[in-house]
Amino acid sequence: MKIYINQDELDFSFENEKTLGDIYKSIEQWMAPQGFSISEVIINNKEVFLNKKEDWYDKPFTGSEEIRIMALSFLELKADNIKTLLSYTGMVQKALKEGNLTVLNELLEEYSYIKDSYKLLLDDSGNAIKNHMDMLLETNSFIPEGERSEQNVISVLEGFIMLEAVIQGRLDEITTPFKAGKDTYDSIQTMLPQMEEVSLMLQTGKDKDAMEIIIRFSELFQKLLRIYTNIPEEKISEHRDEIKKFISEMSGILNELAEAFSTEDSVLMGDLMEYEIMPRMEKFPRFFETFVNKGD
Repeated sequence: MKIYINQDELDFSFENEKTLGDIYKSIEQWMAPQGFSISEVIINNKEVFLNKKEDWYDKPFTGSEEIRIMALSFLELKADNIKTLLSYTGMVQKALKEGNLTVLNELLEEYSYIKDSYKLLLDDSGNAIKNHMDMLLETNSFIPEGERSEQNVISVLEGFIMLEAVIQGRLDEITTPFKAGKDTYDSIQTMLPQMEEVSLMLQTGKDKDAMEIIIRFSELFQKLLRIYTNIPEEKISEHRDEIKKFISEMSGILNELAEAFSTEDSVLMGDLMEYEIMPRMEKFPRFFETFVNKGD
């Protein structure tokens, strides 16, 4: 038996494996701690489909097979799946613009599977993206299908254009992390003078302006944290331990800020910005200057 992973022959010993599924599972478990996942399997020059394991998983393992496996890192696999989302939104937009109801309805039949991927692929932990798109499609008579006006079509098209921008942003965080990180870093740096005024704004009745700054800062900082976790540690050696501590502290504070925001506790929001966030942001340039001079 010969096993290849990404064209390299693997010296792997099997003991109690009796089926092709057992072999697959053993290799999958061996690869996972190394940060890789199986993306394609070819057995005896014939591709077997990972989404149709019932066709091959329980077949006996004879020991004479040649198994070729294509493996991707978890980040590469995530990027590939995000590209699939991007392609889907493009097809929906095309069908909407062309008024192709047959294609559009076929795509919308798949939407329940698409939206379930937002949490993992777009870091939509609070379901904000999913809930927004659900409401948009429902109120404009797309899901479930109903009578649609021209304005309904325009509204949904605009929604998918905005969704596409979000998806592209998430993809850029993975494929060009240093550029995306520098852009985000620069945006936060530009915001610092405004952030210093938030506490005063909340005390002088300018709650709306203060809220906009808080929301924008939270979004940018969460984006920067996502990007940072996408970069291998060996590529960012400066201040590594300090950054980990900084990220842990800021993540906890941002969670408190989000809770204060949801309960409209302006006093707590002001205190968090003035006494917790701003003092830590003084360290921010030194910690994240890595992004400024690096390239993808």
